[in-house]
Amino acid sequence: MVHHQPSRRFAAAIAAAVLIISLLCGCTVAQAQETTLTTSTAAEEDPINTLRQQYVDTALKYLGYSESSTVKSHKVIVDLYNNHEPLALDYKVKYTDSWCAVFVSAVAIECGLTDIIPTECGCERQIQLFQELGCWQEDDDYIPTTGDIIYYSDKGKSSTDNTGWSNHVGIVVSVVGNRIQVIEGNYDNCVRYRSITVGDAWIRGYGLPDYESKST
Repeated sequence: MVHHQPSRRFAAAIAAAVLIISLLCGCTVAQAQETTLTTSTAAEEDPINTLRQQYVDTALKYLGYSESSTVKSHKVIVDLYNNHEPLALDYKVKYTDSWCAVFVSAVAIECGLTDIIPTECGCERQIQLFQELGCWQEDDDYIPTTGDIIYYSDKGKSSTDNTGWSNHVGIVVSVVGNRIQVIEGNYDNCVRYRSITVGDAWIRGYGLPDYESKST
């Protein structure tokens, strides 16, 4: 019996060593899997979508700003626009002016995207600038993407293609099914959401900022 004790001790030592190695290997495998997952996730990130979302997120922080509020006044948005140079058409926007296009422009200024989102205080002029950039879309079947600029017109609204003068604008937040969620400035004198159907007759068209050019 005595002669077998060393063998048992040796076997126990071997078993303990195997257990420790197994545990260590398990940790190593888990760590490797975690590293692979992190790398894969990073690789899947789309810089274009990130830039689009940055523009939208910046707009969303102004949700609730209004003409009547002293805490969240729309004057902050107008001032941001007016302090940018060059000032479109050399016109300094008044606090009493319509400011939907000012909102779209001010957010672009804050995000450093004025080279792909023309700054303007008028919707129709901003449309013309997008057209000059070759970044205009007015296909009624077009499904917008987060960060697109949506323009409306209540003139020429009918079952046919809407080509009326644009009098309002907003920023596309998301599209779920056939519903577009938009954030707009000067919507009932404040920054708020709108939900509208894809292809609605009120939609004039879309400005499509070239986010890809900024992500390379």
